[in-house]
Amino acid sequence: MSQILTEIMTVLKDSNSLFDAEQNLMMQCQTLIATALGQALEDLDDLLIGETEYQEIVGKRERTLNFMCGAVTFKRRLVKLTDKKYVFPLDRYLQLIPRSRFSPLMVEKVAKLASHSVLRTTALAVNLLTPLSISHQKVGQLYQTAGTQCEKQREETTLVAVAKKRQVPYLYLEGDAFCVAIKAKHHHKNIFVHRLQLTEGITQNGQRRQTLNRHVFTGLNRRVVFKQAQDYLSQNYDLQHTTVITGSDNGSGYEPSCFDELAIGAKKHEHFLDRYHLNRKIRKRLSMMPKRLQNMLFQAVHNWDSDQIQVILDTCESIASDTDSLESIQLLRRYLKRNWNYLKPAVERSLTAENVCLGGCESNHRRFTYQLKHQGRSWSKAGLKAMVNVITSEINGQLEAAMLNVPAASPINIKPVKISASHFLKQPFTQHQGIKHGSLHLDAATSSAMSNLVKIIS
Repeated sequence: MSQILTEIMTVLKDSNSLFDAEQNLMMQCQTLIATALGQALEDLDDLLIGETEYQEIVGKRERTLNFMCGAVTFKRRLVKLTDKKYVFPLDRYLQLIPRSRFSPLMVEKVAKLASHSVLRTTALAVNLLTPLSISHQKVGQLYQTAGTQCEKQREETTLVAVAKKRQVPYLYLEGDAFCVAIKAKHHHKNIFVHRLQLTEGITQNGQRRQTLNRHVFTGLNRRVVFKQAQDYLSQNYDLQHTTVITGSDNGSGYEPSCFDELAIGAKKHEHFLDRYHLNRKIRKRLSMMPKRLQNMLFQAVHNWDSDQIQVILDTCESIASDTDSLESIQLLRRYLKRNWNYLKPAVERSLTAENVCLGGCESNHRRFTYQLKHQGRSWSKAGLKAMVNVITSEINGQLEAAMLNVPAASPINIKPVKISASHFLKQPFTQHQGIKHGSLHLDAATSSAMSNLVKIIS
């Protein structure tokens, strides 16, 4: 510790300002950590060789990994196993992805930052806050790598059996989709991103409300997204005593019958028409009508009063001034008739208003749409799929676990290694050069003053 304090004091004294001192200290600390980490990895490789069953050691190969502290270069042994396969014991033990030049933590941080900003801003942030220097193209490759890992982790998680399934009184499932521009050869075209949101209710956090145990399913294929939700429900929940409450705009692919498949085995299933889409439809169809009639229709729909709705729509038809207005009113009438059973209030379904915690799916679109649609952005299909996977894993709290998930490889028998921390903190022995004895050339009489000086020094 005293040596470190001495080095810091030296840097503070020699620097012209605190700005230069801090910059120099950060560079020295990062260099020290990178050097020590590289040496530690080589020492760990030496220990692993004694615990690995191999036929022969082929040689040492150099590898460079970019950590948060900078680039770390180290050498590790390549061995030939008894089954004629070649492996790096150190890479296997650390679960390093083959041919990857970035540590899992670095990939996770870059992917998370890229899911909140543009690629150039992400590259700038990494270059300013770490000793690394990466381009926005490399940022794109890293978040696509992270997206692939997230998809693999989700697929493997669905195969894991849960010891005890959750039993809750109510489950809320909402679904919707939004458009994103896809790059094409001559023009941009739109593609739908499908979303399902599963929650167990809401909790009060001060003056704000938060969803409870939210889990999101997102993808470019609607059937795959619904299959993911179905697998998750069957894996984690016992629905025998659960009332499943679903909501959507009842559009194509999100009809009540689609949600019936997800609620198989539940005690009860109630489907509601999403209020946001309902209100938007009423405002759009009655945009040419007086505000008073619109408010009256909102109240009648809220009260589920069929007679009052017919009276209001008849009044609107009577004062319609053109054919387009009349057609809009007729379309609204058919829309309300088609979805009448799903406008039924919660009280009429033996539910209280507090039990119907729907409406969060639409507002939670923004976490995706702000990143995927702002500033006229367009995506390649692979890039869009990867970004959707990263954002979904981040929301579900699975991004870090996805970075720890490595592809399956051939087995290798490496026993657990117990390493003392003092082994890495031990200062290596440094060979010092001894004292050199010199002599003075004397070109004078032995009785001279110069000769007497030489005798004293010698």
